[in-house]
Amino acid sequence: MFRTADTFPPAPPVIRRASQIAPVLLVVAIALFAALARVPRLHTPDRMVFDEVYYAKAAQQMLRRVEVTEERTHPPLSKLIIAAGILVAGDNAVGWRLPSALAGVGLVLVVYVLTALLFRDTFIAAASAMLVALDGLVFVESRIAKPDIFLTLFLFGAFAAAWRYVDGCMGGAGTSRAAGVRWVYVAGAAAGCAVATKWTTVVPLATIPLVLALLVAWGRITIPRPHAWHVVLAFSAVPAAVYLATYVPYFLLGHGIRDLMELHVGMYRFHASLTEGHPYQSAWWSWPLLLRPIWYEYDEVLPGLTRGILAIGNPIIWWASLPAFAFVVSRAVRTRSAPDVFLVAGVALSYFQYAFIPRALFLYHFLPSLIFLVIGLAAALAEVRARVGGGVVLIFALIAAGWFVAYYPVLSALPMAAERMMRLMWFGTWI
Repeated sequence: MFRTADTFPPAPPVIRRASQIAPVLLVVAIALFAALARVPRLHTPDRMVFDEVYYAKAAQQMLRRVEVTEERTHPPLSKLIIAAGILVAGDNAVGWRLPSALAGVGLVLVVYVLTALLFRDTFIAAASAMLVALDGLVFVESRIAKPDIFLTLFLFGAFAAAWRYVDGCMGGAGTSRAAGVRWVYVAGAAAGCAVATKWTTVVPLATIPLVLALLVAWGRITIPRPHAWHVVLAFSAVPAAVYLATYVPYFLLGHGIRDLMELHVGMYRFHASLTEGHPYQSAWWSWPLLLRPIWYEYDEVLPGLTRGILAIGNPIIWWASLPAFAFVVSRAVRTRSAPDVFLVAGVALSYFQYAFIPRALFLYHFLPSLIFLVIGLAAALAEVRARVGGGVVLIFALIAAGWFVAYYPVLSALPMAAERMMRLMWFGTWI
């Protein structure tokens, strides 16, 4: 006689506690790995590199309470965060870069939380977080004083909070609908922070209302009528208030609303007219193929000994994510699975917007789209694990980790033999 799941005796308390503690220990271990890789040696190089000459200098001006002249083309939040790092760790390379390193670790944690909410699967959540921790572009952006790691953290923080609300509407996460509505306000605040970092987050943030509308239309969730006003308020007034609050230091310098409007007109005109070529710019369609990474730093320390920072993705992860995402798209079309639909919408909105942006573009603009692809790859790996076993997945993970270890010197400005560095350049376009 077969017994149903309901007829089995409950697991002993010790086993239940172990099953609850294990995911926590796992995510702590992944976050610790991310921190140990990112935080040490932030002082190298000890001078500003690449766009730090704009953002870190702007942060210095903010701390001196003078007019910001170094970087006026993006909203101020990233520069305020860098300024906070300078206050904590000093006006030096560590102070400039520490907030980025902490944001990089935070992104790993947020990806774990979001993926766990989406799929309710510890393996997919852990795989997503670990793949993010092993990616080269995420790593480099976590060790430089520029805005892209912050906008990605805020963007996915908004997604995680919004999905926490969706999960409550679905009856998950042990949250009542009344209690869960607070999460839309958290999502709205995070969305405001994202837009206050860079305007390019506006389009991917549309993933939230788009997916909510689809889930309601398909009958997957019902949003109580009183909640509708909360949702509207959370994604309109709250982001606007957060965005405006980041300009308080600007107003304290004596500027008014008219000055703010003129500043924004100037910001728009700058990006609309930025067509001047750059040796490391790249076309948006080429990013998933990793055709043109960016050298943030290159220096000959001694004859035959070089040091550099190459902003490049982990090709093992990036190239595998493309067929994996095709699987996600196929499953989304066939089943209308809410997590898959979310990933497809996220990639479509975050990535294809760049087809319509005429300004010079760079590989780091792909960062938010990459996170969606990595989560899709983790979901596909879970399917492989279920069908053929964990051995294939383990081999893939070891190869991805091997790439990260091999390229760590060129990602983190460790001195290395020029001959060895050249062997790591698989294609001429990587130089």
